[in-house]
Amino acid sequence: MVAARAFASVLAALAALSLACRGEPSRHPAPEAGDRSIILVTVDTLRADRLGAYGSTKGLTPALDRFAQHAIRFTAAVTQVPLTLPAHATMLTGLHPAKHRIRTNDGFRLASGVTTLAEALRGRGYATGAFIGGSPLQASFGLDRGFDRYDDEFARVAGAVERPADEVVRAAVSWIDQQRARPSFAWLHLFDPHSPYTPPAPFAGAHAGAPYDGEVAYTDAAIGRLFEHLQRADLFARAAVIVVADHGESLGEHGERTHGTFLYDATVRVPLLVKLPGATAARAVTAPVETADLAPTIASLAGVTLGAVDGRSLLPLVEGAGDPDRPAYAESYYQNVLLGWSPLRAARTARWKFIEAPHPELYDLETDPGEVHNRVNDRAGLAAGLQRALPAASGDAIGRRAATGEAAERLRSLGYSSGSTMPTAATRAIDPKDRIEVWAEIEDGIDRAGRDPKGAQQALARALRLDPANGLAMKYLADISFRAGRLAEARDGYRRAIAARFRHPDVFVNLAAIAEREGRLDDARAALADAVELTGGDADAWNRLGLIETRRHNLDAARRAFTSAIAAEPTRAEPYYNLGLIERRAGNEDAAQAHLKEALARNPAYPEANYELATGYLRAKQPEPALAAYRAALAARPDYAEALFGAARAALDLGKLDEARRDYERFVQVAPPEYASQIAAARDAIRQLERHR
Repeated sequence: MVAARAFASVLAALAALSLACRGEPSRHPAPEAGDRSIILVTVDTLRADRLGAYGSTKGLTPALDRFAQHAIRFTAAVTQVPLTLPAHATMLTGLHPAKHRIRTNDGFRLASGVTTLAEALRGRGYATGAFIGGSPLQASFGLDRGFDRYDDEFARVAGAVERPADEVVRAAVSWIDQQRARPSFAWLHLFDPHSPYTPPAPFAGAHAGAPYDGEVAYTDAAIGRLFEHLQRADLFARAAVIVVADHGESLGEHGERTHGTFLYDATVRVPLLVKLPGATAARAVTAPVETADLAPTIASLAGVTLGAVDGRSLLPLVEGAGDPDRPAYAESYYQNVLLGWSPLRAARTARWKFIEAPHPELYDLETDPGEVHNRVNDRAGLAAGLQRALPAASGDAIGRRAATGEAAERLRSLGYSSGSTMPTAATRAIDPKDRIEVWAEIEDGIDRAGRDPKGAQQALARALRLDPANGLAMKYLADISFRAGRLAEARDGYRRAIAARFRHPDVFVNLAAIAEREGRLDDARAALADAVELTGGDADAWNRLGLIETRRHNLDAARRAFTSAIAAEPTRAEPYYNLGLIERRAGNEDAAQAHLKEALARNPAYPEANYELATGYLRAKQPEPALAAYRAALAARPDYAEALFGAARAALDLGKLDEARRDYERFVQVAPPEYASQIAAARDAIRQLERHR
């Protein structure tokens, strides 16, 4: 009884704090260091039914199952979107997607003016740190707002899409250990269960026939190491610790391979475990809750004001109050954005789920947990009531700046498509479940594109036979032709995709590349202008447009394009480099050198930028910095012929004759035949240097 009374007093105090989330000013003093540390662990793509605490007998999650013995387990927690970026935006703002404006992983950024949980906590004196495991949550999408540290450095490496859970945990605990003197909020994002499923040893061997389960088991082990560290540091008992999934995984149920399209429980019901500070008793809450409830709950724990949100603090429910009958909301606009098909929206109670669609669905989750028997016809009144509980519809959701280039390739490698189809009344009447075979073929084509182009082409062709007007399939087929060098075929495919109302910047960028190769610079320029108009300012499109204008000898237009590229993506080095070359051609040497230095500030290993900077120094009769810059270029590209020749000249000016001779000799070995005059000059210099030895 003493323990029960102590637990009840903790809950009562915490429930009082929830007033701060309803817009009322907090009257609570700033939290003591260590006593209000809050740790949020979000596990990507984790099905609730893989946890022992949620009924699994697979034995995959011993660490989380032990944690559940001291936590509040929410049995009907629902994510608002079964996609990584919008799901996390909801968790970190308390808002539904219609308000934070992120509907899919592609083409969306957190709306300006939206207050994040991290901003509110930092304003209350909390140290705030985020440790990211997957590229869909890069800082550029806006979730970094309010974090003192947003650790997504792995994503800055070309081609990197994720990092292992253990690396995330190591980075997080190092930061947590440094915050002992002040309250802190740490968010860890563990991406491993997301496809492709590649668990490390020994989990791969132990789950050879079920790699998804292997990823879950590995992630659980990493979480166990996090908890062990917190216990050794005497933080675990005093901290609030929350573990939740952003969404689940279909694994073939209802014909869906992964997630994003449908709103069945395989992807929208998520595990949610909450351990309050000082609490040790476990209990279950069966009322439906939303992941949007996490932000106001954490705000309540910290005593901060979050403002008007869609979520509600979970603390009243924990102590037996609150609204146990509130339906939880979920939506998917994935196929609405990609293909113009109907969006799906759902309202879920503890027993019933209604899915709003062209062919609506109603399921009795008690008798039909697999959601295979649609009851909408015989329970029309109940379905109508749940439909009325849905928030007002917000129309179609079109991503404004689809991922391009490497960002689009990262999404593809994770199984996501990018781009959008301009919807019509006819496409919006398409129910995604009626076209699941089409989507399955497209997903198969996306999955095979990088490793099996022929198989990808066959899958996409099958999709087009099923849905001849599918612009997304046309685009991916054209991409395969483009990469294979079949340019006329690619050009025709891209044009068909555009005619089918599909829009993606890469369509226009690749059309521009084809036109440029064919010598049609005006057509290339027009295609890039379309790309820029489509995105509202894509750095890659602007940069390529600047290169076209340079070839057309329109330096003013090139300068404007490169400047626009910098404005669109200030961290990108290439536009600074290209702008430096434009200024050099225009005779503005000081400006040229300044822009080249800006490029190198963003990418110190940029060999061409180091070479051009060195050349500027050499022309200005500054051989010492010139030689240093040439050496930096050669460190990145040891056989860079132009840099070898320039380094030799700079070394000669500095009297470093042995260095000069070695650089000339290497230049002669690696220079291409078209450098015949320079090769002859280098050989003459070598002969002269030999005479002076």
